[in-house]
Amino acid sequence: MNYSISESDDRELSPSAEFFIKRIELINGNLMIDCPVPLDLLKNFSNISSNEFTNMRYTACTYKPDNFKKENFTLRQIEYEPSRETELFILVTMNDENEIQLSRTLNGIIENIAYLCSLEDSEIWDENGWKKVVVCIISNGRNNTNERALAYLAALGAYQNNIAKSRLDNKVVRAHIYEYIIQSSIQCTKQSLIKKTMDDGIFPTQILFCLKEKEKDNADSFQWFFNAFCPILNPKICVLIKAGVKPGDKSIYNLWKAFLKPHVAGACGKLVAMKDKTLMKSLNPIVGTQIFEYEISNILDKPSESIFGYIQFLPEDFSAYRYHSLQTL
Repeated sequence: MNYSISESDDRELSPSAEFFIKRIELINGNLMIDCPVPLDLLKNFSNISSNEFTNMRYTACTYKPDNFKKENFTLRQIEYEPSRETELFILVTMNDENEIQLSRTLNGIIENIAYLCSLEDSEIWDENGWKKVVVCIISNGRNNTNERALAYLAALGAYQNNIAKSRLDNKVVRAHIYEYIIQSSIQCTKQSLIKKTMDDGIFPTQILFCLKEKEKDNADSFQWFFNAFCPILNPKICVLIKAGVKPGDKSIYNLWKAFLKPHVAGACGKLVAMKDKTLMKSLNPIVGTQIFEYEISNILDKPSESIFGYIQFLPEDFSAYRYHSLQTL
């Protein structure tokens, strides 16, 4: 079965406009295509021996999250030989955050992956430990996503512009999914860009970028993560991080380590508000209230709840769950 893509699908045609139709073979009845990564990007990478490094996969999903697996959609991690087990599935929820906020979170995750890969005498982690971690970035609406954040992901190879279409034949596309393994990190600040490659000690990172077509609430993003992607990857631990939050050194490892105890179903990290060097932002009553709320939650709320063996709510800014425990709810 073929699907016809018109190169003028998303723009108005003038009477003299020229366009062509390209036939693309569907996979399991769905549009999933491998898109070559630009050569200018590949020349900076040392490892380009495999399709997973030279091509990005694009998937257009026309179904709701609950039907993702039922409608024969799949993800690249389970297609490798042998298929890869997912120890950590990390969700980064994004709304209109810019490239600075997104890079702060993604670089923190990449640094944590490098630490996991450096562990010795571990039955789980070694230099190939990056294959057991998948980072899922879900952006809440194609028109709501910051353009500079998209350009940042494109610079890493995890996104390509002008591929996504709002409709496939007569079906509305609900989510655009991009899969790629990045081999570099870019730290963005207002003053500079700092780029690191595998020569600088980082490891490849498996990126699953889900760009939702329409803006909805955060619960919808969680449905894509837990109801669409988790049943395919079957991860052991699910980590939730909000874009803009920077995971500290070893923080993801410490979260994972908490689940070595079989009775632990969820855990969260300590949230600390970032302060500038002059501490002037702390004088802002809104910022001061947020700092106070974080401290009270860390010192009183969560420890008090844990005494009774049950925490009613973990912060979606930075927390983790055992996936098997979520399935039993």
